[in-house]
Amino acid sequence: MGETCVPANPQRVVVLDTSPLDAALTLGFKPIGSTNLNDWLSYSEEQLDGITEIGSGDQPNVEAILRLQPDLILDCGRLDQQFYEQLSRIAPTVSNSMDKCGSLPEQGADISWKQGFLNFAEALGKTEEATQLLDQYHQRIREFQQQMGVGAASAKENRLKQTDVSLVAAYDDSTQPARIYLENSFMGSVVAEAGLLRPPAQQKDDWVMNLSFERLDLIDADVMFVVEFPPDSLKEIQPHPLWSQLNVVKQGRIYPVHYGTWVAERSLGGASRILDDLFKHLLEEKS
Repeated sequence: MGETCVPANPQRVVVLDTSPLDAALTLGFKPIGSTNLNDWLSYSEEQLDGITEIGSGDQPNVEAILRLQPDLILDCGRLDQQFYEQLSRIAPTVSNSMDKCGSLPEQGADISWKQGFLNFAEALGKTEEATQLLDQYHQRIREFQQQMGVGAASAKENRLKQTDVSLVAAYDDSTQPARIYLENSFMGSVVAEAGLLRPPAQQKDDWVMNLSFERLDLIDADVMFVVEFPPDSLKEIQPHPLWSQLNVVKQGRIYPVHYGTWVAERSLGGASRILDDLFKHLLEEKS
């Protein structure tokens, strides 16, 4: 929210969202405090050990933050001006806009979670490391595309042009049990950068589409990646008559993936783990 002066080598960093948490951990930096330390995150106990819970992203605990005596606070754009100024009196506060944390439709085609990652890295004094890690990520994208058949002599060998992918969240909700994550979502931007197609019904300039049972046909595709929240919530959808009619169900190409990675950890670490899943499910199934 303007300019701030951050320490050259911050040691006591507090993060107020899973996006800066993922960025910090990916850069080998463990914060001393974080919001949203829920059991649906994909990190190991060792990675989270020693990080103090300081409330939710919507309601950080100011008293808990003050007790930690941070020298830097990283936020993902949830703060209003008044709350930002309150935190800035505790420590320099760097607040990315939400679009640069890869979670709202304003993020656009430039996949702005990457810019958010670089912004957090700059605040942590780790720009060089961040650039190297992004270069490695881009190399893995190219490797995935090559193994999927990009540049093959025959068009039939290019699986990227023959595979449309549905990205679905299953919820324990009697009125809207499913959500499609579109290309402007974090996971949608990673899948798009990998070169995978989306079904025509999912080619919308938005980030999510909530569905009733009657519109389950819109989740059909060649391949479906499903996140479940809470766990096993897909079982609420499977008994519905429309479920068994889906082509992806008949083909048995439905892959449950980790909610934390695909939805919450909106930075380079999460993107890299999504790419791991693409390698695992789309290339290992071929072999």
